[in-house]
Amino acid sequence: MKFIKLFLNVFIFLLVKVTVKFQSHYSKAMAKEKFKKVSVKDMEKLKLEGDGTIHEPVNLTIGTDVFLGSNFFIRAAGGVTIGDYTHISRNVVIHTVNHNIKGALLPYDRADILNSVVIGKYVWIGMNVSILPGVTIGDGAVIGMGTVVSKDVNSGDVVVGSSHRVIGKRDEAETLDKVVKEQYLKL
Repeated sequence: MKFIKLFLNVFIFLLVKVTVKFQSHYSKAMAKEKFKKVSVKDMEKLKLEGDGTIHEPVNLTIGTDVFLGSNFFIRAAGGVTIGDYTHISRNVVIHTVNHNIKGALLPYDRADILNSVVIGKYVWIGMNVSILPGVTIGDGAVIGMGTVVSKDVNSGDVVVGSSHRVIGKRDEAETLDKVVKEQYLKL
């Protein structure tokens, strides 16, 4: 009986060791392919938990020893910089593009409005965070799970929450005129 327990323990230990080694190899192979157009300070020190999506990878710059959780989404058209030793958890969205709601069509026209996102060094970004265009996050900041980051975060700040606020209003007469003239985005 002792021999069987010992055998099972050794077998499980070796299985875990092989699985971890495979995952590590897969992560490095995946990183090299997915990030070949990205400016990465040290590809060997980029850690990926799983797959994610990057649009406009040539506009993305990543420091050393950065961790990206699975299912990340980065739209880098306006430029994204991620500082050294930053840890980004699962399901994080970093967006640098907005639609033009003041254009000639409703609900928006085809013009993109670009604003960069800068994430400092030693930043921890929790799960399900959304970072909006034009935001700078200072060194050592912590962004709590589920936060919508819509304005700059100072170095060392710990922020949480996803409250919304009205930031503007469409001109009612102009909007009605576009509706009457059927000026809307045709997909």
